[in-house]
Formats: sequence, C-alpha cells, structure tokens
Amino acid sequence: MKVLIEMLMIKKIHLILTIAFLILIPLSIKAQPSQVPDASWGSVDHFKYSSSGESETFKKIKLSSNSIAVGQDITVINLDTGNEIATFNVKSIRYGRQVKMCWIGDSVGMISESYITVKECTR
Repeated sequence: MKVLIEMLMIKKIHLILTIAFLILIPLSIKAQPSQVPDASWGSVDHFKYSSSGESETFKKIKLSSNSIAVGQDITVINLDTGNEIATFNVKSIRYGRQVKMCWIGDSVGMISESYITVKECTR
C-alpha cells in the first residue's frame, strides 16, 4: 500500500512539473528580443566596441541621433574626450519589449561584435 501511495505521489509531481514546463516555455520565448526595422530612444546605456579581436565598453557617450533605421549610419562620440569613437552602418536592431531597451548592431542577426544599448526604446 505504501509503495502504491509513493507511486501516485511521483506521478502527481511529474504531472505538475510537466504542466509548469508547458506554461513557462512560451513565456520565456516571448521575452526574447525581436528584430525591428527602426527604433527611437530616450537615453544611451553603453557602447561595446570590438576591433581586431579587442573589445572595449564605453559608458559616457552620445549618439549622432535619437532614432535610427536599419541601413542608416550612426556615430558614437566619447563624452570624456569629445572624440568620435566609431561610425557604423546599422545592420540590426533588437527590441526588448519588456525591458524597453534596444541593441543596435553592426552586423546582421542576433549577435554583433560592436553594438549600442539604449534605454526607453520604442519602435
């Protein structure tokens, strides 16, 4: 009898875990940033710049625009020095709806070597 009760408990736990898994997977998929053709933003978070295998992150920057579309150029300026860090052609914009952030990249697809992260992003 005790074995039968334990087997029923295990089946019940298995069923609960399966249902929880089926509910949570679609929610995590929706949380993924989506590709968008254009975006505008309120503030800049940072710029990760990669060149010749080296990467550097800049926090005190300003951009040449507060909105951009894929195919347009954007310039990143270092606020400490006033010098231009880089200008690149935007090849991807990922929009995180839940966090209201965008990642503006220099290559097509989900991963860019150099990218700008902006806050208060809208599309």
